[in-house]
Amino acid sequence: MKNKMIVLFLFVNVLGYGQVDSTDFIVQKTMKEQKIVGLSLAVVKNGKLVVNKGYGLANAEHNIPVTAETVIRLGSVSKQFFTTAILKLQEEGKLNIEDAVHKFFPDAPETWRPILIKFLMSHTSGLKRESPAYDNNKMTSDIAIIKAAYPLALEFKPGEKYQYCNLAYYMLAQIITQVSGMPWQDYIKEQIFIPAGMKNTGMTDFYLIIPNRANGYMHKKGVLINADAMYAVRPSGGFLSTSTDMILWDKVLREKNIILKKDTWELLWQPFIKTSEKVESKTHYGFGWFIDERNGHKVIEHGGANLGFRSYYTRFINEDLSIIIMTNTDEANPAGIVRALSDYYFRNK
Repeated sequence: MKNKMIVLFLFVNVLGYGQVDSTDFIVQKTMKEQKIVGLSLAVVKNGKLVVNKGYGLANAEHNIPVTAETVIRLGSVSKQFFTTAILKLQEEGKLNIEDAVHKFFPDAPETWRPILIKFLMSHTSGLKRESPAYDNNKMTSDIAIIKAAYPLALEFKPGEKYQYCNLAYYMLAQIITQVSGMPWQDYIKEQIFIPAGMKNTGMTDFYLIIPNRANGYMHKKGVLINADAMYAVRPSGGFLSTSTDMILWDKVLREKNIILKKDTWELLWQPFIKTSEKVESKTHYGFGWFIDERNGHKVIEHGGANLGFRSYYTRFINEDLSIIIMTNTDEANPAGIVRALSDYYFRNK
């Protein structure tokens, strides 16, 4: 019996190593095809860590490798932190997602009166995607960005359809600041990141000295160059993180026993609006998350993009599989890597 147990132990470990080796092969092959400089990967299955590691370089000039502690911009993966904060404030009785935005922006135009907080969260507000005041090269206050959009006509009746809108998340950020009495980044840190144990997740301030921060890259005429700097802080993509921290966040989402009540967590992932008019499309948007079905698998996910950075976070709900990818290359397609990895894991389950 003892010898059988030893053989079984060795067999399981060989299978485990084989899976990691195959993951490495898929990631490295795709990185080469997409000319990705650096990538951080986390894979969690049934609450257990499968992979948490870096590939390639965080800084190409100094030959600094990506690790599980490399800090990389999340882009719009950040949106889920803002919607979580809004629901936290609702639990605290400080707002309601059915509230009209005029409650918080009383000088907004009359045409904005039908816009509710939940429409901001779900990209159904009818607002333009971007404010005319946004400038990547300028630090501009959230309220100035919002007010610059006051003269703009709505694209459609609020709540009527889906249209991705970064401006709406500036408004959510400003609402968090107003209602909580502290800057949105501080409220989210205090109420979300600290309880989750996410010590290396924070705002994408270009000027701060952030240990282990990755540089962003892009290709121009086939030549690798430093990506254009993003001086402005966009609440719509406001945070950077590490794969280690995102694993902690994934644990929070899976267990649903801190920060929000379980029923409140589930609100984030309820399909709110279909994202396409195509009959065959099954993709919906909830509150800071896309909800979809691919090859019979229910997925809750979101991608992110800043200049020089691309990220993707997918949760396969029924299989309890999470794949988180963060890269520091503008042309990267992390969603494609998620698909390749998930195909591999499902074939070998």
